Amino acid sequence: MAVILTSLVLISGIAILFRYYARYKLNYWKRRGVESLPTDLIFGNFKNAALFKTAPGWHLGELHNAAITNSPMLGFYIFHKPCILLRDLKLIKQIMVRDFENFSDRHFAGSQQKDSIGMKNLFGLKNPAWKYVRSKITPTLTKVSQFYHGIKRMIALVAVFFTPEIVELFGTRVLFNSNFIEKVFWKSMETREKTGIKRGDFIDSLIKLKNEPQNPDYKFEGENLFYQSGTFFSGFESSSTTSSFTLMELAKHSDFQQKAREDINASIEKHGLTYEAFNDMKYLDQCIAEGIRLHPPVSTIDRYTRNDYQIPGTDIVLEKGTAVYISLYGLQQDPRFFENSLDFNPERFNSETNVSDAYIPFGVGPRMCIGMKVGQLHAKVVITMILRRYEVIQLSKDEITLDNRSTFTAAADGINLQFKEIKS
Repeated sequence: MAVILTSLVLISGIAILFRYYARYKLNYWKRRGVESLPTDLIFGNFKNAALFKTAPGWHLGELHNAAITNSPMLGFYIFHKPCILLRDLKLIKQIMVRDFENFSDRHFAGSQQKDSIGMKNLFGLKNPAWKYVRSKITPTLTKVSQFYHGIKRMIALVAVFFTPEIVELFGTRVLFNSNFIEKVFWKSMETREKTGIKRGDFIDSLIKLKNEPQNPDYKFEGENLFYQSGTFFSGFESSSTTSSFTLMELAKHSDFQQKAREDINASIEKHGLTYEAFNDMKYLDQCIAEGIRLHPPVSTIDRYTRNDYQIPGTDIVLEKGTAVYISLYGLQQDPRFFENSLDFNPERFNSETNVSDAYIPFGVGPRMCIGMKVGQLHAKVVITMILRRYEVIQLSKDEITLDNRSTFTAAADGINLQFKEIKS
């Protein structure tokens, strides 16, 4: 009986201590005068995302929307870790552009960046290696489904993007097993080098980088070469997402779909099936832009505070190591910046309209996506090939549910469309 009583007292004491500890940690932003939301003692503001009930990127959008309308920032917690969510366009530009040097690194993957294929490339590298690799990889981008989906990658997504401390503690065991992709990659490299065949593709570019003089900040050799494939695969995945969701919206809006089809046919009739034709499809550009406004393939922008930073015009200081986030779901669907913000309307992007600075699907500042033009072209080619031959029809009126297991924006049960062939 005495043992049971002692155990109960000990457990109660631990519970009380934890409660006081948690309340202190979860008052971090209140002590600094920053708006924050009610918290869970264990999960902070990230319970639904941490338990995979909600897609993490969408969850950040919900936090964005829960703030007081004109709040420039929102303090929130991933478990007990204080993070900041930017909501003001001037503040976003200040941090992401003017004060870029202090926010040049991404927060995800942590200091050791152990998610090699996903993070030890342009997406995750820290300075000065990032700056060097960007200068080398940019030319290559301007001339495997399991990696992005599945339960293990879902865990990796939350760990890498939002709690990189877990990655550093447990290492790569929580991450994706890239053995299959790695075997295919090295086989391709070996075959290409042995045969000497040149195809002017990504593999050729990597072989060229391998044979050039190396920079000590980042050497294109061994696994570092393989890590670059993460950039390549990610580009195709985001283009696929863009194509799918844009087609879904066009299926809902037959009038916009027909205008896009007319734009496509007129451009091809004028230029043939050429790069010039795709470049001339201005209305299709508008449709794609509106598609990724509502459904950004990568829905979160993150940064790491390299040194203490006082937010201009305030007494608020972001301490070194603070994670800084922007939610594209929140920002790009915010009625402050877009009229009828939840409606699909390609006319927002016509040549006579000033597009809000809240539209940043490819990021903002020096670290914005370098594959933007290639990704847009991929999406235009896919949509063009479909709309030329088929009328795209929506099969279900139900709203889609986002896949909580996907690194990118993805529909949990797919996007079900009917393709009805257009008679000549």
